[in-house]
Amino acid sequence: MAEIKRQSISGKIATPKIGPTKDAIDGDSSLYKAVGARIKITCAPHNNVLEGTLFTTCNITNAIAINTAPAPPNPSAPLSSQPGDFHIIPFAHILNFELVGGAERAPESGPGFDGALPSISKVDLAAIKAREEQTIRKMKERDAQKGKGVSKEAQEVFDAVSRTLPSRWADTRIIVNDAVIIDPPYTLENLSAPPGKEQSVAMVRKILDNYYSRKTNAGARAPVTTPIAPRKGG
Repeated sequence: MAEIKRQSISGKIATPKIGPTKDAIDGDSSLYKAVGARIKITCAPHNNVLEGTLFTTCNITNAIAINTAPAPPNPSAPLSSQPGDFHIIPFAHILNFELVGGAERAPESGPGFDGALPSISKVDLAAIKAREEQTIRKMKERDAQKGKGVSKEAQEVFDAVSRTLPSRWADTRIIVNDAVIIDPPYTLENLSAPPGKEQSVAMVRKILDNYYSRKTNAGARAPVTTPIAPRKGG
């Protein structure tokens, strides 16, 4: 009975056409008013057909989101109980769409987002922008911690020092605390500091000494032999 009802709804509603050059969908468009309904949509460039619940339309990103998870077997079950299988489709890829099922909406609500069930919250663009800037800042900080044109051993020295003291690369030099300079090949003999900051060298020297001591001890450690159990039967 539910399938027959859906087909009858589909047969009564003409298929709106949205050309590939469409770049905005406003509050008066058929797609905007169909938020929360089940639709069948044909997409460029391969005429792919998707059927599901129209979750949202957005004229900022110029795209729609459709949940293609199957409808609940019980026709009276709320759409909010559906699992999620979402697809993002740009407006420009929409060739046409067909409304195949009515939307579940809040009582006495108008078209669009406000009456959609489940409810659709407004996007906090300021918070998204702040997260984007924070992510970019962290990526730049991580990139600054990687030496350019240096050996793996040089990067290991840098990592060992930077875990204790603020460090940065200056070409192939390591600058520690904006005072101590570690020149290639990054040994204890390659430490220097400007006049008046010589006291900072002692701490860096201690870190390097510990690093090279651990590395020497690790290389000199004898390999552990795993005993082989005797074979059964002699």
